[in-house]
Amino acid sequence: MKNPIEYILLRKSAVLFLCFSTIFIFITFGETDAQKSGQIETEVIAGITLAAIPGGSFEMGSDAEYADWTEKPVHTVTLSPFFIGKTEITQEQYLSLTGANPSHFSGFENLPVENVSWYDAVRFCNLLSEKAGFEKCYDETGWKCDFTKNGFRLPTEAEWEYAGRAGTKTKFWSGDRYEDICRAAWFQANSGSKTHPVGTKPANPWGLHDIHGNVWEWCNDWYMENYYRISPQMNPKGIDYGFSKVARGGRFYSSARHSIAIARGALPPETKSEGYGFRIARNRPVK
Repeated sequence: MKNPIEYILLRKSAVLFLCFSTIFIFITFGETDAQKSGQIETEVIAGITLAAIPGGSFEMGSDAEYADWTEKPVHTVTLSPFFIGKTEITQEQYLSLTGANPSHFSGFENLPVENVSWYDAVRFCNLLSEKAGFEKCYDETGWKCDFTKNGFRLPTEAEWEYAGRAGTKTKFWSGDRYEDICRAAWFQANSGSKTHPVGTKPANPWGLHDIHGNVWEWCNDWYMENYYRISPQMNPKGIDYGFSKVARGGRFYSSARHSIAIARGALPPETKSEGYGFRIARNRPVK
């Protein structure tokens, strides 16, 4: 699809901004202030590197004038520690585990896998958990996530924004200006209408690449427009059931506005589009 539906995001930018722009487990741990010092703790499983995100509180959403009503009100969220993928899952990683590559764009193994539904993404999580000897998080009948399990899952919407912002309070983790998103993301103005290999743009302060742009990233949560008004503070996980699943981050053809850290997207979980991929997460054991 040339223009996949981004129907939850109500505002559209009218301006283009030009830019120039076998399985093994190896776990390393550093100091508790590793994120502050720039030494990111990591976990590497089957060639997939995850960053260790510290527990903490942050202000989710925004009350700024540019914020959409679905992104308001700003509210305090407190999260337990977790791991999250440093990059979006690649076509090579997806193919090696599932035996298939459904992506529209191809030619580079390190391109993000796309054209995958939410169901495809959680099946991948279960397969990876099984291969790594972890407990599966998803029941593939009711499709609920059991957060008490130690396996892989999709990040919650709150985890995604917390890790994506990495302690920053600007529109993009890289700043507020359009040159800042050009530096950090593949989006409408510089992507050439295609995805790009993961990790070719700089990482945010917590070591995550492609938080803005490249592909929308499926999250675990069902979408609710005014969820921020009822969200609990501690480890929010969304509503119990809905019609669409949350996606965050924007895609290669998204405007700068639709790529900001607070932007919320959503589509039915069976949807497949060249603009949708995912990164994985899992609970981080308390040391």
